[in-house]
Amino acid sequence: MELSQLPLMLLLISHIHSGQTEETLKAKVSIKPDHHVFRGERVTLRCDIDGEGVTSWQYSWYKDDSNSVFSELQEHTFSPVTESVTGKYSCYGAERGGSRKSNISDEVTLTVSEER
Repeated sequence: MELSQLPLMLLLISHIHSGQTEETLKAKVSIKPDHHVFRGERVTLRCDIDGEGVTSWQYSWYKDDSNSVFSELQEHTFSPVTESVTGKYSCYGAERGGSRKSNISDEVTLTVSEER
């Protein structure tokens, strides 16, 4: 390799390397008090994203593979719950005023049964 090509090669290598080290942020759904609740109870879904240095996220909640967002809060509470709330929930986050975004979370199933 000629010496004049060396700066170009170093530039290309630095761009390739920086793309591979970008952090992938993962969203995670938690359900309290439990994944199985009874009609009339209260249940809260929470979306957490492990992203250092990000102080403000905008959240998007999805149910049953729908593309429609039903909430943009970190926590969403159903009270009192009904059987219609039963489903698979996932969330996603984007940094407010920034460029960082999470992957969509794994789906978590919430089941609502008739009263005990």
